Amino acid sequence: MFHLFKKKEESVKVIDRIWMSQTAKWNGILELWKKDQEIVIITWFNATQHHLETLFAKETMSAVSLFLAREIHSAQLSGKKIIFSEHHPLRKKEQDLFKRWQLNEVIVHSALDEPLFQRFGGDKIIGVMKQMGMQEDNMIEHKMISNAIVNAQEKIEAKVLTEHTASSQQEWIERNLPA
Repeated sequence: MFHLFKKKEESVKVIDRIWMSQTAKWNGILELWKKDQEIVIITWFNATQHHLETLFAKETMSAVSLFLAREIHSAQLSGKKIIFSEHHPLRKKEQDLFKRWQLNEVIVHSALDEPLFQRFGGDKIIGVMKQMGMQEDNMIEHKMISNAIVNAQEKIEAKVLTEHTASSQQEWIERNLPA
């Protein structure tokens, strides 16, 4: 009826690491991997995976644990440090996967110039960060930005009745959130 007594579903804690640009984010992920080559990097979209494969191929001949979220199972992740290279536009899809993998905490790297953020004022946040003297290659973690991401994902979920798959975040937004 009104769900007055419905218990709010627990969510997996997401730690957002935000970069001003995608270039800075890619470089940050590369540096993380150089420090810990056992790290598992997970993408939501084929285009992101391909971009990271190209980036790592230029940097190393070593094997990189880079997977699409839909192609990896929790058994393959047991005991490993995991990072996501982007958010999925639908929070419920993210949370369902995190719970299925029995994760308590997830680190997600995002950039303010990604299509998801451009839809919700990423340029304004970049402007504020620059005014505060931050450099493009600085990463921030802030609860306010994490809350803004959750709000954006929830707004998107309210508009998407049927999800159409896509190979990139940009294509996903174009196919599922027409202007």
